Amino acid sequence: MMINENDYLGYLRSLRGSIFKILPLYEEEVKTLPEYIKALIFEVHNVKEITTEYDGAWLVETHAILNGLVNECQIEDNKDIIRSKVLGVVKNISKKIETLEQGE
Repeated sequence: MMINENDYLGYLRSLRGSIFKILPLYEEEVKTLPEYIKALIFEVHNVKEITTEYDGAWLVETHAILNGLVNECQIEDNKDIIRSKVLGVVKNISKKIETLEQGE
């Protein structure tokens, strides 16, 4: 099943919010954070199946960073790394959204 560009933009916005949510979950020491991140990895891994707007660059980076965060989030006092990686992914997704909105 393919989705249209507006739905894809909505998905990217939702994904961006879900990834940003990693920060407060880490700070609150939520024990299920690794599972939460793994669920995001599963989702990102399968996005290419639902859109013709698939762009491998943002996807590969997002997938790789989320994969690394599964381990990083289990380390105490690792807030700076978590924050840096999460904000980097959020920024890349925001750039992808901006590009799609401008029709490029």
